[in-house]
Amino acid sequence: NNQKRIKNSNINKLNYNASKLSKGQLRYYSTNTANKIGPYIAGLIEGDGHIAVHDKNSNSKKYHPKIIIVFNLNDRPLAEKLSTVLKVGKVIDRSNAGHVLLQILAKEEVLKIINLINGHMRTPKIEALHRAIDWINLEYGSSVSSLGLDTSPLNSNGWLAGFTDADGNFSITVSDRKRNNTVKTSVQTFFRIEVKQNYSRDVSVSQGGASYFSIMTEIAEFFTVNLYTRTRTVGDKVYYAFMAIAHNSRSHKIVREYFDHFPLYSSKYLAYKDWCHAQDLHSTGRGKSLSKESLDKIKKIKDQFNNKREIFDFSHLDDLI
Repeated sequence: NNQKRIKNSNINKLNYNASKLSKGQLRYYSTNTANKIGPYIAGLIEGDGHIAVHDKNSNSKKYHPKIIIVFNLNDRPLAEKLSTVLKVGKVIDRSNAGHVLLQILAKEEVLKIINLINGHMRTPKIEALHRAIDWINLEYGSSVSSLGLDTSPLNSNGWLAGFTDADGNFSITVSDRKRNNTVKTSVQTFFRIEVKQNYSRDVSVSQGGASYFSIMTEIAEFFTVNLYTRTRTVGDKVYYAFMAIAHNSRSHKIVREYFDHFPLYSSKYLAYKDWCHAQDLHSTGRGKSLSKESLDKIKKIKDQFNNKREIFDFSHLDDLI
């Protein structure tokens, strides 16, 4: 368990204030269904995907660009649904490693995904997409355009839902606090996105550079929260990450408005619904002590939350396309 091997974890708030969104910006969402799946897939790939491109300077056997997306074992239904509705790839079982892969190798299928996500990327991983497009254009004499970063508002499409299905996390904490000889039970709900600070390759200025600072700043500002840096030591390695945490009622409202319009499709959708239910139960007790009935319900939710969940209902996948 990596958690047990972490020797040190430091979290520092970056020195800037998150800007507030106007009410108009907060409530505007594109309803164009044609724009629905492309941004979501782009976010998913930028979080948990890999675009592999053969290095022309390498002596290894040449291969066509391929796309691999990693899913938690519990999210196999999502991997299979994407494979079916997009008519691409096959799902590979890697149970021994705790995940499954959606592996897309066929030339036409890779090109289909490239056309789907081109223009919807928002992170340094756009470098891999452009490298794949350059390889295809050079190899086949085609003229696929390498579109730039998507600079549209985060609340205009489902990119953040895909990115969250990869790198987001919902949590509920229940703790007892003693004050003036009275024990009060505190309930807190958090939504967090955490990513490494830098991409593994050089990224041009026109592609946005190699740091995830820009997109993570945008996400933090969208939720009107601060951006944090985190360092943690695992064994003899040090990892650096950016982290945005929605922790208060204002940011929670934005989280809920966004995901109610652009839903999650992994099992995090189930976590999100439980997270909202816990918030609603908690809010009924604001200004007064939380009732035992509400607290018991929240504890019951927490007892089958995230990795404790045993029952999975993926009927929400019916709305994927």
